[in-house]
Amino acid sequence: MRKLLFAFTSLMFINFHCEAQNVYFSLSNNVKFLKQNSSDTLKYPFVSGFQKPQFNKMDLNNDNQKDLVIFDAIGNKIFTYVWQNNAWVYAPQYENIFPPISQWLKLLDYNCDGKEDIFTASGPAYAIIPGELVKSDGIRYFQNTSVGSNITFKQKGNCLVHEYDGNEDCIEFVPTDVGVIDDINNDGKLDIVQSPSMSNYFNYFQNTKPNGNNNCDSLSFRWSANNWGHFNYKVVSHGFNLGLPASYLFKGGKHVSNSFATYDLDGDGDKDFIFGDGAIPTLIYAKNGKELTKLGRDSMIVEDTIFPRNTYRPLDMVWPTPYFKDFDNDGITDLIITTNETVAAKNTNNVCLYKNMAITNSVAPVFSFVKENFLQDEMIDLGGNSKPVFVDIDNDDDLDIIVATQGNYLSTKNSLDLLYFYKNIGTKTNPVYSLVDTNLANIQANTRLPFTNVTPTFGDLNGDGKKDLIFGWFNGYLNYFENTSTGTNISFAKRDSDYFSINAGTEIAPQLIDLNKDGKLDLVIGKRNGTLAYFQNTGTITQANFSVTPTIDSLGKINVRSRDDSYGNATPFIFDLDNDGIFEALIGSYSKSVILFTDVTSNPNIKARRFASIFKDDATANTDSIMQGVYTSVSIANIDNDTNPEVIIGNQRGGFRLYKSTISGKISLATNDDLLTKSFEAKIYPNPAKNYLIIETDLVNENAQISLINILGSIILNQTTSQSNNETKLDLSNIKPGIYFVKIQTETGKQLVQRVMIGE
Repeated sequence: MRKLLFAFTSLMFINFHCEAQNVYFSLSNNVKFLKQNSSDTLKYPFVSGFQKPQFNKMDLNNDNQKDLVIFDAIGNKIFTYVWQNNAWVYAPQYENIFPPISQWLKLLDYNCDGKEDIFTASGPAYAIIPGELVKSDGIRYFQNTSVGSNITFKQKGNCLVHEYDGNEDCIEFVPTDVGVIDDINNDGKLDIVQSPSMSNYFNYFQNTKPNGNNNCDSLSFRWSANNWGHFNYKVVSHGFNLGLPASYLFKGGKHVSNSFATYDLDGDGDKDFIFGDGAIPTLIYAKNGKELTKLGRDSMIVEDTIFPRNTYRPLDMVWPTPYFKDFDNDGITDLIITTNETVAAKNTNNVCLYKNMAITNSVAPVFSFVKENFLQDEMIDLGGNSKPVFVDIDNDDDLDIIVATQGNYLSTKNSLDLLYFYKNIGTKTNPVYSLVDTNLANIQANTRLPFTNVTPTFGDLNGDGKKDLIFGWFNGYLNYFENTSTGTNISFAKRDSDYFSINAGTEIAPQLIDLNKDGKLDLVIGKRNGTLAYFQNTGTITQANFSVTPTIDSLGKINVRSRDDSYGNATPFIFDLDNDGIFEALIGSYSKSVILFTDVTSNPNIKARRFASIFKDDATANTDSIMQGVYTSVSIANIDNDTNPEVIIGNQRGGFRLYKSTISGKISLATNDDLLTKSFEAKIYPNPAKNYLIIETDLVNENAQISLINILGSIILNQTTSQSNNETKLDLSNIKPGIYFVKIQTETGKQLVQRVMIGE
């Protein structure tokens, strides 16, 4: 008998950031999704949804046509569309050229160079220029320094300063509201109208920058009126108090949330006022009678509580917000009405487009309703908080997609999460997805509390060859649904609402994965604090068993919580991306989007390695840390049967993005031996193997079970050693070439796992 005696040294790795040049993920638009009740496919399924969009325009591709820049405050995400062949074409390659934007975005030319500059929220968290005055709820601004098609911005200040009675202070915008930066007095310079927090009146800050091109780079404001327009909002009813004295401030109520815009709606040359309330589904229009007053001052004289008139109005949209831009590039200003509400609002089909039928901008506009899903009609947008998972749920040998989602708020009220089933009606090499079920497994049936923040995972827990369902939810408990499908009839039966009494805190995100490679599915649970807990399956293939306490409470010492947040909401997906036998993990989070770790193992002494800048939204761009949104989730699978897997990423806005992986070489810097804890010695040869494999151990008077396991965690061969013979031979003649693991487990619980290669 030959033995191999060697010392095993457990390596402790330092967590560090590095550029993962041998792995990155590129946004893909190649996978087809059918439109609902149609044989047509969506043009841009993976835009990833709108929930609180804000609309701006600027020339992105230097073709002298204004393109669309959409900022969604849910996740502070930029979306870019270019105008080509009289249509909007999704162009994500421009999204990451913008600096970090928070709360709101306005693209306006303040320095007379014909290029839109940036105005956005300021505050201590966004103070990019050290030493400058910073005030919470201030206005940060950037100059557009682009040359040709090379778009660049340079921050010019942390706040816009105004002068009042010889003092200077920052102009404040309530960051959750939508205020006005516009040329109010038609002098060619940008002014500001805002409503202070907890108030119902409007302040006017006049731009006092001297006229002349030599002064274009300056921004200077004077507080000109603290009751601009001689009106205020009634608060107790949806309307205005009109014709108020200049010094009058209404004291009868405090308004919390609003959005407003200025635009000449009657063609008389002054700026009228359009107002949205955070609790009311309709807009109010107030006519400016400036031309009728003796002193020529802005004064709202007539209100219309039905805006826009003589066309469709979205009466189911809370906190309606207007945007006046030329949305079809015909030279005439159109209208979009969408929501500014973060949570309790219509979150699908919530971008209403109105075409201006007037022949010129110098006359009163005539708005005609076009559609309620502008741009949304060509993307997947299920509503709120979508978490997609790849799984062959119907056992037809191709991968489907199951999405847990809050769905449409108007029907679910964000408290009745559902599972949507997108069936692959294509092939395993050319998938085509069709939505066939919006209530898979009927998870809300017979529950004491409605399920919210649901995160699903699938795996065979009882050895019947069908993938069962486990999901975590807001309350922290695991629910187990057994897959009871027969043939093509997919069905699930609820078996447990407190699976093994496991509770890892609120808003847990589980994944079934054979982490220790023993052929049984373990549980890895992402926690609200940003860490991962590992629960080893100590049962059998046909009967899982888990302890109520985690085997490892902080797997890999991973934490995806930002230091600026009180929670992290880790949502893991563990997968061997490079097929080297060492697990990687892509982990969604609350605010850090998606992060890649490698060296993820059941060895408690190993610290996972973190990789930075691994995504790109354009094939020609460099990799970057792309902001996907908040409450991101991940699933990984090879859905087209090529060499590299796909990654799907969900987010709070209700859509998802699909990325194709590019992997060249080995991602991990470790070896398999580094990651495994051994309690006895063995020699396994030849490696690579072909027809047979020899396993020699130093076990004395102890039987052991030897298993050959594939990279998916399935046991391919089982064989028992004898106490009288420490050498075992495995017959590999019927085993397909590839990477496998040999697991040796003794009667007393000692185990060893080693990676082997089986060749042609």
